[in-house]
Amino acid sequence: MNERLTCFWARLLVVMGIVIVVAGGLLAIVALLVEMPWGSITGQAVFERVFVAISLVVSGVLAGSPFIVAGQLLLILVEQRRLLAAIHERLGATAHTPGSGAPRAF
Repeated sequence: MNERLTCFWARLLVVMGIVIVVAGGLLAIVALLVEMPWGSITGQAVFERVFVAISLVVSGVLAGSPFIVAGQLLLILVEQRRLLAAIHERLGATAHTPGSGAPRAF
């Protein structure tokens, strides 16, 4: 498995998630400002716009957060693989040194 390719895809997932969350926020701003009846603002119109804006922000967070979490988990797994390989290398080097006698118990 190519580690660099995996890290690239993990970072791409995180960026995609962030873009989706930001897009939800930007769409909420657009929903509040575009075609607002400024001359005759009623309570119902304001409530509808605010409800749509909150819905867009929540949907952006709900749609983007799984991408961010998946990317971060993938990066954690790659880092764990690196650490375990380093540990394995160190343990292999100490167990095979000549004259060390019996393996040490940890």
